[in-house]
Amino acid sequence: GVKELFIVCCCHAEKIQEYVENSASCKQFQVSIIVAPACKSVGAAMREVDSRGKIRGDFILVNGDVVSNMKLEPALLAHKKRREEEKNKDAILTMVFKTVHPSHKTSLFPEDDVCIAINPETNRLVHYQSMSSKGCGVDVTVFAAHPTVQVLYDRQYTHVCICSPEVLCLFTDEFDWQDFHADFVPGVLTSEILSYQIHTHTAVSGYAGRVNCFNSYDLVSKDIIRRWSFPLVPDVNLFLDTSYAYVYPGIYKEQGVTLAQSCVVGSDCVIGSKTTVGDGASVKRSVIGRGCSVGARADVQGSYIFANVIIEDDVTVVDSVLCDGVKLRRGAVVNRNCVLGAGVEIAAGFVVAEGKRLTVAAPPKDAGSDEEDGFDSDKEEDTRVAGDESDAAEVGPGGQGRLWRPEGDEVEAADVTLIMDRRAAAEKPCADGGYCDEGPDSDSDADT
Repeated sequence: GVKELFIVCCCHAEKIQEYVENSASCKQFQVSIIVAPACKSVGAAMREVDSRGKIRGDFILVNGDVVSNMKLEPALLAHKKRREEEKNKDAILTMVFKTVHPSHKTSLFPEDDVCIAINPETNRLVHYQSMSSKGCGVDVTVFAAHPTVQVLYDRQYTHVCICSPEVLCLFTDEFDWQDFHADFVPGVLTSEILSYQIHTHTAVSGYAGRVNCFNSYDLVSKDIIRRWSFPLVPDVNLFLDTSYAYVYPGIYKEQGVTLAQSCVVGSDCVIGSKTTVGDGASVKRSVIGRGCSVGARADVQGSYIFANVIIEDDVTVVDSVLCDGVKLRRGAVVNRNCVLGAGVEIAAGFVVAEGKRLTVAAPPKDAGSDEEDGFDSDKEEDTRVAGDESDAAEVGPGGQGRLWRPEGDEVEAADVTLIMDRRAAAEKPCADGGYCDEGPDSDSDADT
């Protein structure tokens, strides 16, 4: 079993440390937090870990944004067997995949949409290609070296792999390798000097999803609500001081929730404690945090509402994210794919256009700073824009906030939309409380 856990982070180390200290699930490990502000890539993080010389045996490499309930024992045993029983010291990496139908792939970035080729007798990876370009091209030398080759497009990488110490050494030696998919895997497969091998393991059960943009945040959240990730579901209350109960297929409520008799709560909803939903309000496919107020006749659809948000009467919110303390005054409308940072206030009757990112944080002095992105719920008061600096064209007269503009590596993630029309339309609840693929004309709302 895993005995020691290393967490490499480039920012927010104090918050991560606080969580680790207060988390019961972390007490079973010896946890070391490696703070490396300059690490902006997997390659840099691996070189930082290698420089500290703390890992001398096989280890599991997992992206910090992965949500999974997979059992890794079969992958670990297969990796160990190749290394020890078969004496194959060149087998330095085992990538864990899961089987998905190509039409169900949720590929948001090139590294998530890949075609692979393996030797089925050994599960050795012989080709790995992003499908951002049309077609899959396998070098003819691969077929010459391997009598049997399977070309697969129904595998999705889970961002979990079993590594031997040589992986760390390779990243250190190849100092220009930054990305795992674009640099490391192709570098090992195509090298004429290195004899190292990469193998694959396909998990036969379990869930794995990565949260690296708003779209995948929505996708993984819906999967959790629909219980694909069991036991990582709200009503198990595993990690935090929560009290969620599964009160209806697709609906979770904490203790202390107040629902008006005439309100409508549809499926795929989670509502936190001390939240009130007013008369005639409608909440569907949404997550609402603690201490929120949803006014009369308000309409909240496909959105994520964080803690202490005030939504007044006749407000409409569609497919958006509202961070802590946001206030939407009477009759305001927030259109699809908007993100409102902590403390933003939208004036009464004002319509926020589709795709807006709004913040109350003052423009950062250093445009490259990760610490002033405007969406941290724990910002101090002196980082807020002054009232006369708010942009009335974005938040309405008397509102609070300005337009946030992404820079650098934030641009790609910010451009990905929150909504998942294709998948949401293709699923409906089954009789057992799960979800079935019934085509685009199905209706997944069950009101209570």
